Amino acid sequence: MKKQFLVIGLGRFGASVARTLTKSGHSVIGLDNSEERIQRVAAEITDAMKCNATDAEIIESLNVRDFDAVIVAIGEKYIQNSILSTLILKEKGAKKIIAKAGTQTQGRILSKVGADIIVYPEKEMGERVAKNLVSANILDFLEIGPDVSIVEIVCPKILVGQNLVELNLRHKYGITVIAVKNSKNEIKIPPDVNYRFQPDDIVVLIGENKQLKKLGFIE
Repeated sequence: MKKQFLVIGLGRFGASVARTLTKSGHSVIGLDNSEERIQRVAAEITDAMKCNATDAEIIESLNVRDFDAVIVAIGEKYIQNSILSTLILKEKGAKKIIAKAGTQTQGRILSKVGADIIVYPEKEMGERVAKNLVSANILDFLEIGPDVSIVEIVCPKILVGQNLVELNLRHKYGITVIAVKNSKNEIKIPPDVNYRFQPDDIVVLIGENKQLKKLGFIE
């Protein structure tokens, strides 16, 4: 189902979000006060407008209630503008506001003025890099909650030669195998329960961090 999004701030983070949403088939309007940033993404998203997102009249004219979500991606050094934009969006009836923050303090302030979800791009990327560095087997890591993660790993020894029925990971540990890519680059989503894991398989799993650690899937 096609959705509508408004992205305020088209720096690296905002532009990446806007492009990704557009490629996924959704309608995206991007706002920024920099002509250079506008031109950088104008051909790749539904519409890009140069304007001041702290202007209540401009926000009102956009009918923010019509958007499924508004992403406030203004740079952390302009936190005052981010706070003001979030406050105006809330007052104008935005359904869901996702705001970018650089610190926990900024995040708390944005939550208090109306942001529904706070994201910390640099912190989250730093954690992913660190997780990848401390384990030779981890190819990618995504924490989707305080206690739950998705991890992409080279098939660990504990899985090799066994299938999902024998391993019974979901029942024993609450871990679900989402996908498997074999040496021929064939991807199975989800894998057949009778497929026997091979040493060079790439496996994507989701589960509680404590269980992933217990089995040695993450450090």
